Amino acid sequence: MRLALVLQFAIVAAALTAVGLRIDTGYVQLSYHGYTAELTLVSFGALLLAGMALLYAVLRSVVWLVRLPARMRRLYRRRRRLRARRNLTRGLIDLAEGRWNESEKRLERSAKDGDMPLIHYLGAARAAQLQSAHERRDQYLREAYECTPQATVAVLLTQAELQIAHHQHEQAQATLRRLQEIKPGHAYGLKLLARLEASLEDWDRVEALLPQLRKSPLMRPETVEDLETRVLRERLQAASRPGGGDELKALWRNFPRRLRYRPELVRLMAQALLDAGDHDAAESLIRDRLKVEWDEELARLYGLAASDNTGKQLARVEQWLEDHGDSAGLLLSAGRLCARNELWGKARAYFQSSLNIAPRSETYAELGKLFARTDRPRLAMEAFRQGLEFSLTGRSDRQALRALDQSAKQERKAAG
Repeated sequence: MRLALVLQFAIVAAALTAVGLRIDTGYVQLSYHGYTAELTLVSFGALLLAGMALLYAVLRSVVWLVRLPARMRRLYRRRRRLRARRNLTRGLIDLAEGRWNESEKRLERSAKDGDMPLIHYLGAARAAQLQSAHERRDQYLREAYECTPQATVAVLLTQAELQIAHHQHEQAQATLRRLQEIKPGHAYGLKLLARLEASLEDWDRVEALLPQLRKSPLMRPETVEDLETRVLRERLQAASRPGGGDELKALWRNFPRRLRYRPELVRLMAQALLDAGDHDAAESLIRDRLKVEWDEELARLYGLAASDNTGKQLARVEQWLEDHGDSAGLLLSAGRLCARNELWGKARAYFQSSLNIAPRSETYAELGKLFARTDRPRLAMEAFRQGLEFSLTGRSDRQALRALDQSAKQERKAAG
């Protein structure tokens, strides 16, 4: 549209000029230091236009020459950027295909010319890590931070991942803690830190992270609960010592209610109470839990709880046997309680039944102790021998077990 208007204006001006020249061609006289030149108006106009065109050409040439270095620099930078893009693509392919040395060289060489130097340096850092060149790796990470300060979180996460992969746990801890200082509650950084602290068994720090982990969108509830369970297990084991019953019970009361029903924690608490010598509390805990849900390991532990009323305990176990007669752990507990009440015949029968269902070295040991207490040393030695063999090989000699049972019956008949 604009070009059409200009052309129309030029045509109108030319037409008016032509009409004017037909009326009068005009006259122009130029004089300079005694020299005179006479020209028609048309010739003067043509000469003026030619001079202006020449001046314009000279000025454009000067401008082009002045701008030539900058234009050449832009062209050179464009070519370098294109080469850097090709090197980035080729370097990442080399990294994925295991050519780590070539990848590192390509990525590092073209980092400063590329549009995304951060990606170059992070890729080069990974390639150096895979070659165990940790100093070069750290240098690339520093350069990544310097070229893109706003990508601090990405650099720190990459650094932590690489440090963890090379088992530089203390350095990774420092890196991830710095990340939390810069960006508190960062979900992935928090997940990495929790996993690292758990692998190092630094349960105090894991416990301190639990409130944040529960809110993290990257942590599944069951994963957080497993971590919490591990923390509580460590707390129980630390408090499991003679005379530590009160501390254990206080710790148990402070456990989240949902975790107090986890079988592994109940078993651990029961064992801790037994180790602390608080047998009444252990007996009560096991009894209450078995009323809710049957657990073979708790049934085994019940016989170790020497409460003040072992007769009542034995009656309760024999009542449970009506529904769980195939429980080797409960039969073992029944035998222990019978032995505690000096019911030797019943104790031996329960031990033998437990061994027939699921042999355990501790059941052999209990049977051996029973024979020793009833003055049958040969049978005691045989029971201990079979228990030792089972603990070493994991196999039970059924024939030897039956022979032991027959020998016990024969000795009992002979004594009768």
